[in-house]
Amino acid sequence: MIKKTLNLIKGNPFLQDNVILFLGLFVAGIGGFIYHFVMGRLLGPGDYGSLGALLSLAYIFLIILNTTQMGIADIITRLTLEKAEKKIAYLFRKLLKEFLLIGIVFLLLFIALSSLIAGYLHVNSLSVVVISFALLFILLLSLPRGMMQGLQRFTLLSSSNILESFVKLLAAVLFVFLGYGVAGAIGGIVFGYALAFLIGIYHFRSLFKAQQEHHIFARRLYDHTFYLGLVLTSLTLYYTLDVLIVKHFFDATQAGYYAALAILSKIIFFGTSSIGQVMFPKVVALHAQRKPHKHLFYKSCLLALLFIFPVLFFYFVFPNFVVTLLFGPQFLEIVPLLGLFGVYMTLFCLVYLFSYYFVSLGKNWMFLLLLFFFNILEVYLLYEFHESLSQVITLLIALSLIFLIILYIKFMRTKDA
Repeated sequence: MIKKTLNLIKGNPFLQDNVILFLGLFVAGIGGFIYHFVMGRLLGPGDYGSLGALLSLAYIFLIILNTTQMGIADIITRLTLEKAEKKIAYLFRKLLKEFLLIGIVFLLLFIALSSLIAGYLHVNSLSVVVISFALLFILLLSLPRGMMQGLQRFTLLSSSNILESFVKLLAAVLFVFLGYGVAGAIGGIVFGYALAFLIGIYHFRSLFKAQQEHHIFARRLYDHTFYLGLVLTSLTLYYTLDVLIVKHFFDATQAGYYAALAILSKIIFFGTSSIGQVMFPKVVALHAQRKPHKHLFYKSCLLALLFIFPVLFFYFVFPNFVVTLLFGPQFLEIVPLLGLFGVYMTLFCLVYLFSYYFVSLGKNWMFLLLLFFFNILEVYLLYEFHESLSQVITLLIALSLIFLIILYIKFMRTKDA
């Protein structure tokens, strides 16, 4: 049985790449969740609530990583089809210089706004200053990871994610034990991004000496990335704004409970995120060659659900065990809400897969307007209805279900070539 399964994987490149990236991101996810569970125990509900709000900002920063990574992957995929190695070398060197300059500008801007952000979230301003450095390295890291994804070097991409995850964990534990608290927990994340970037650049060091050919793909990248950025901004805001709004309206302990729920439910999200990353360049390539591509989306959804259903089973049947094991008895208040939050994240994961599919087909401004409409609707409804954490979660489930139905209708009307 095992041998037959291995042969099936080896004989199917799409499945093989999914398994490689899934295993890589799964191991990286283990490190990420250990980070949260350890920080939850070391910091307690109050400080962990502050960390959760700051990490929501980091997730918004990750829009830049995912956007530029997808944009680079798109162009590298097309250049690879053309066998244009010299153009790839030119793109790599040009973007490295430009990203470094842009990153420094955004770093300084964010530091200037740190006191305002700290005031709104009721957190220490030092923590906001520390997390601003994540913005610089997130932008820089998108270059080597976009190269890996576009070249479909998924083993290398998996290794990069694992390295970042466990370096982040070890550095954060060290900084917290040294007495830096929430700022130390954030500092570990910055350190993980920085090291992953440096090692990623090292893997592509041959491009610094390779012959290059000037072309306009760098300009096209920014144009395409602008659209991708808006799409991923909308998606990221959709699953992070709730944490920020809860932090604003609820007391520190309740916000800490909600942050813990969000992290536990993101096991579902991060466990399936590799599927969209594998699907994206493959659908781009098939669409560019005018070949059918919907079958890849169906396979992606099936793989996602195969991962999600066992997790949901544990959340509904053994919530006490999950919460006690991962966060400790001080977080047992969230037990009745864990399964519901898992349902919300399941719906969002399917929305996320639909979005990756539509983006891989090219620009669609009506789709983008739909995404932003649901962002606005989410904020409005959460500001109007936030009497309890259960009300917030129920509202998110209803909103996501409507969103998913609309996207499915759009998908059925999309041509398969």
